[in-house]
Amino acid sequence: MLKVVRTFLIIVLNLIFYGLVAFGAVQVCHFSYSFAYDILGDTSMELPPGEDKLFTVTESQNEFTVAKNLEEMDLVKNRYSFYLRMQLKKTDTTELKPGSYTLNTSMPYDEILHVIVQ
Repeated sequence: MLKVVRTFLIIVLNLIFYGLVAFGAVQVCHFSYSFAYDILGDTSMELPPGEDKLFTVTESQNEFTVAKNLEEMDLVKNRYSFYLRMQLKKTDTTELKPGSYTLNTSMPYDEILHVIVQ
């Protein structure tokens, strides 16, 4: 009887362990896909018509600070994915344009970059 109970517990614990491993693998894959889509896809914070917000870029701000501020104002989903998109689009002649801009929460990342980067 004790041997049957022990075998049953081992099987149950193995099922729980491998179930958790499979669940974790699915979650990692989902996060990775979503993050990659935010970097490379046509991503916006919300569907049109969205909400207009005034966003200011100062001369002293670096690109990551701008990405962080955009996320805090709910203009981009994720500061890290926006920053990486900005780095991928960057060339030797591109830089942030200081100024105040009216951005919409439904603007895709590329449109926001077109407005704030020269």
